[in-house]
Amino acid sequence: MMSEEEKNPILVNGEEVGQGLIDQELQILRERYAQEMSWQEIDDKQAKIESDACENAVERVLLMQKAREEISAVRPEEIEAHFLALKAQHGGEEEFAKCFDLTDEDEAKIKADIEDGVRLEKYFDELSKDTARPDEADSRAYYAEHTVEFKIPETVHAAHIVQHPSPEMPMEKVYAELLNVRERLNAGDDFDALAKEFSHCEDGGHDLGVFARGQMVPSFEEVAFTTAVGECSDVFKTEFGYHILKVIDQNPEELRPYEEVRYDIESMLYDDRKNEAISVVADELRAAATIENLEIVEA
Repeated sequence: MMSEEEKNPILVNGEEVGQGLIDQELQILRERYAQEMSWQEIDDKQAKIESDACENAVERVLLMQKAREEISAVRPEEIEAHFLALKAQHGGEEEFAKCFDLTDEDEAKIKADIEDGVRLEKYFDELSKDTARPDEADSRAYYAEHTVEFKIPETVHAAHIVQHPSPEMPMEKVYAELLNVRERLNAGDDFDALAKEFSHCEDGGHDLGVFARGQMVPSFEEVAFTTAVGECSDVFKTEFGYHILKVIDQNPEELRPYEEVRYDIESMLYDDRKNEAISVVADELRAAATIENLEIVEA
């Protein structure tokens, strides 16, 4: 059996699909899946994700091949403008040169890739030129059916006093000391002053800022989201030690109003429609193409 390094390259109508393009598609897919599942779930689906990345790369090569046929050569000034923009993204001419130390051959390859990219975008524009823009009824319908996408989660602004157990200060001693701190809070002592004196947070880091559910460990969140604004919790334990928490502010979950997200929805729906038009052509090109060494992993 061949190792990963020994696998034959994927060929599309005789053109090799570069590993750089596959890696780019893989990164896009992993970032997309990260919004929907945990990193452990992503790792479990790695073989399927890699397979999908290869398929997406094949589709892009097919579309690029067609773009080279359909779109005339890109004007040199367009290529140069994109090349200058690339340099600017990397800190300007000098930084770009320092980072990459390109030969004339390397620079020519980059410009050829830029030309292909510009040509492909022009081809996409041509394919989707007759795509109808969504109207307000379309965007309102999407908003009504996908309210979960437009919810602002419940948040809390909290600070805490935390002590981490150590050989010199075992758990029992930490707990006893924080019970004494809690008594002083009950007596009216200032929370921030006590945090500076007793918390193991460095540089005044006892103020945790605003956070939503899922950003802290569950045992901490359970207390943070059930303590009233302005109140301090009892001493409680997490895997990091013992804490006393003060809630500074809370904001309930709310739905972003339609008018605030309308144009985002319309833009997304329009892009989806354009992508559908491009996908139809990609499927036609794939049906007529000769593709070699592409291994497909089923879900």
